[in-house]
Amino acid sequence: MSELRQIPNVGAQTEQDLLDMGYPTIASLKGKRAEDLYAEECRLRGCTLDRCQLYLYRAVEYFVNTPQPDPAKCKWWLWKDEFVRPSPCGAVCAECASFPTACGGCRKIRGKVFWLTYTDKDVCPIYECCRDRKRRNCGGCPELPCARFMKDPTLSDAENEAHLRQMLARLEEGVGNENEGGAE
Repeated sequence: MSELRQIPNVGAQTEQDLLDMGYPTIASLKGKRAEDLYAEECRLRGCTLDRCQLYLYRAVEYFVNTPQPDPAKCKWWLWKDEFVRPSPCGAVCAECASFPTACGGCRKIRGKVFWLTYTDKDVCPIYECCRDRKRRNCGGCPELPCARFMKDPTLSDAENEAHLRQMLARLEEGVGNENEGGAE
């Protein structure tokens, strides 16, 4: 058993696959992207693997490349597409400090986000708009950013501005903005 087994979710089979792909240590995985590891393993096995293996590699990427990984975020199922792709506002659930303990992800909680206590709203207005327009997120919306984007009262103005720029950049990239039944 190698040190790779110290990585959460890495069992005997994934350990062997990583060894076969040329990754004998945790250090050898630093800087590797989950999508690349998944593609390598698909080539190694000669078939397209179940996406759950990609989710596992996303958890490995987080664990290996984060100085002090949060054990609560190391579970492979927390790295599914719904938590990694931009939410309706462009935030990424897996990157949020409140995920998964204080917040289960925008789509899972149907827009009833923790910060609503600072507002007079019952549901995030961005989530509600995307749901009503049957959009996955705000990407491609001609109104972007609109008045539905609110400041997080727990953050400074500079932090809010940085977050907004990051969310808008994700939305403008067009990642996940296809119409497919809305925000839910």
